[in-house]
Amino acid sequence: MGLFVLQSVNGLVIGILYGLAALGLSMVYKALGYMNFAHADTIMIGALVYSVLILHVDIPFYHAFFISLPIVMVYGVLTEKLLFIHFRRASPITFMLVSMSLSTVVKNVALILYGAQNRGLSVSFTDAFFRVGGIRVSMNNFVIFGIALVMLAVLQIFFTKTRFGLGIRMAQEEPEIASLLGVNVLTTRAATFGISAGLGCVAGMLIGPLFSISTELGTQITLKSFIAAVIGGLGNFAGSVCGGLIVGLLESLGATYISSRYRDVIVYVSGIIVLGFFPRGIFRSRAVTKH
Repeated sequence: MGLFVLQSVNGLVIGILYGLAALGLSMVYKALGYMNFAHADTIMIGALVYSVLILHVDIPFYHAFFISLPIVMVYGVLTEKLLFIHFRRASPITFMLVSMSLSTVVKNVALILYGAQNRGLSVSFTDAFFRVGGIRVSMNNFVIFGIALVMLAVLQIFFTKTRFGLGIRMAQEEPEIASLLGVNVLTTRAATFGISAGLGCVAGMLIGPLFSISTELGTQITLKSFIAAVIGGLGNFAGSVCGGLIVGLLESLGATYISSRYRDVIVYVSGIIVLGFFPRGIFRSRAVTKH
């Protein structure tokens, strides 16, 4: 019983972080109808900047969190303003190739600046724990889960209670109507990229210390996040988070009760099964906005 509780907690924590990253993917997909493969870089950059601020600039981890977040959000806005804006009417294949090319460039720059080696980062919000059936369960996982929930709650309030947030939602759903009503669609799309990058950054900062930080971290997380978005339904925000929780539990419990060698296989096979029976995801996202 204790092992099941421990692995379930671990799965939910990893899962909600996958969900945050998947939500970032879904936001851009819903706004443009395209997949942004450069989203992986926001996860990687967030984790790298966070670790550099803590290990080399000697900034406390809670301060580093709030310094890293706006840096990566600005990066997200700049990628849209300087690059992706020129391809907003391009074909999906062209947009995909551009995002993949950007990802390759960013990753190589990160390799030059940060190096290829994996680096550990010890960040603990609390040393408290409790025991279930003799198994120690750290409260640190609950703090991470709580931080992710707070981020989701803030995002929900922003999108439902603020004028700008409502404008972003309208531009994602019906860009032509939003433009007629005075919403600056280009500005909302830049904001969408910024928020998407912020979600990737938070996922990277929280998940990095749980694993090891390297320039490949974003790719590893994004693959699972893409499966989460597929399970939840591309473009479905709540579905992306739920899909992340499902992926996290499958990965954690599968590694424990089947084999750790097949943890990735279990996740990817689950994604294939969902696509086979639910092509639009379990939560069936209704529509994709076009440019």
